[in-house]
Amino acid sequence: MRLSMRLAGRMIRPGSWGAPAPVGQALFVRATALLVAALILAPDPGVAQEPERDSIPTDVRVGIVYQPAFRPGIVMPPIAAPDELRDLADSARTIILRDLDQSDRFQVIGVGEDVPLKGPVNYALWDQLGAVWLLIAAIEGPPDSPVLRLSLHDVVFKLLQEVQAFELPPLHHPDMRLALHIAADNVVAWASGSTGIAATKVAYVAEGPGGSEIYVVDSDGYGVRRLSNDSSIALSPAWSPSGDRIAYMSYKGGDPAIYEFSLNPGRSTVLIDLPGMDLTPAYSPDGTVLAFGSTVEGRTEIFTYDLTRRCCPERATFARYSNALSPTFSPDGKRIAFNSDRLGQLHIFVKDMQNVSAELVTPYIYDRSVHNAGPDWSPKGDRIAFHGWVQGTAQILTVAPNGRGLRQLTQVSRNEDPSWAPDGRHIVFSSTRSGSDGLWVLDVVSGRIRELVRGRAVRLPAWSGNLDSLSYTYPYPSNEAAVGSGSDNP
Repeated sequence: MRLSMRLAGRMIRPGSWGAPAPVGQALFVRATALLVAALILAPDPGVAQEPERDSIPTDVRVGIVYQPAFRPGIVMPPIAAPDELRDLADSARTIILRDLDQSDRFQVIGVGEDVPLKGPVNYALWDQLGAVWLLIAAIEGPPDSPVLRLSLHDVVFKLLQEVQAFELPPLHHPDMRLALHIAADNVVAWASGSTGIAATKVAYVAEGPGGSEIYVVDSDGYGVRRLSNDSSIALSPAWSPSGDRIAYMSYKGGDPAIYEFSLNPGRSTVLIDLPGMDLTPAYSPDGTVLAFGSTVEGRTEIFTYDLTRRCCPERATFARYSNALSPTFSPDGKRIAFNSDRLGQLHIFVKDMQNVSAELVTPYIYDRSVHNAGPDWSPKGDRIAFHGWVQGTAQILTVAPNGRGLRQLTQVSRNEDPSWAPDGRHIVFSSTRSGSDGLWVLDVVSGRIRELVRGRAVRLPAWSGNLDSLSYTYPYPSNEAAVGSGSDNP
């Protein structure tokens, strides 16, 4: 039975399926009023929620159902290395094993001290230990330019699956962790045929020295850094497809405008500053267009901006007496999803970029106060994540772009602001489930969940695509600590 389960797992490839700090009383009051008008503030969690506030029809109540999935066992013995590279080898193994575990595609198996490691690969031994995959590693070369060699063996079929060498920076180089994350993502691709998420980062908003600022953190919760230094209100970060820029909204110039932060050399410049308020930017998948919300005639509408020519904002939505905000592109860039109150309730809509009309994708509930907001389109294209009220509390939900298959993903505490990982399997979101503000990562297949980062007024996360091993400039260090806890309750 165990062998048949492992063979099935090997062949089917399981898994391929708060208010900002004071910045001046006048600015704070004005900013708060504008943000409420622009629909980006959810109901106050301190106010008792009325029973009729619900985003899910009572006769179509969705349950949280996660199917247990077989995770093939993977084992990685200690990395062979000379004495001068031993610290690097130990750190590399720890990071790679954590990345493989957090991919949620493998069951990491420990190696006892009594397991013989020398000589030819003993497939029978590793098979008895329950391994489907065996990852053998060695680090060699000089300390200033070491090379990591990875060999992935298929234990079930007793064959060498893949071999590759990875050039590494020195142990304490800023790029070291990212280089190892890239190696781990390659292992995920070799074994599962799927995209890894280790070599990614999450941008988010948190309380800063003079207001709310933009921060970034590695996908495993390490390396928290503050990017902006606006001493004002900064919100809604969005990654460029290339991963070297982040667009966000800031009040630092007085009026809310969209800025673009370049991670090399580590500074921000004004990108869009139309009359009124500009906010909630989103890059198109090819990086040529930026969609964003902007006030016009006393309401907010979706606009697009040509990033190639650095000009030419064009209005994309036309809804009289209502608001549209928070655009997100489909993977092919031909459609956008956004939230709008054009039906008297806050809902998620989808529209073709070439057409004016938009289609409702979240359930309309007569005579109820519905609040669905913060859409993010999966890189797989099959689901749109958003947060909506469930019995008066914000929860993470997903729905197909055609409005079918509504699914609730969370139920504990208050959960908002979902953002997909590039694998289309994991979502990062803000939550108060630990008793304080924080970001959490959810595997939508298994329901496995882990805390990513914790801090005051942490919210509005945005997950990057897969990054290259480039040195980024973080001019403003952070004192926030890494968080690595996990949970089984979404």
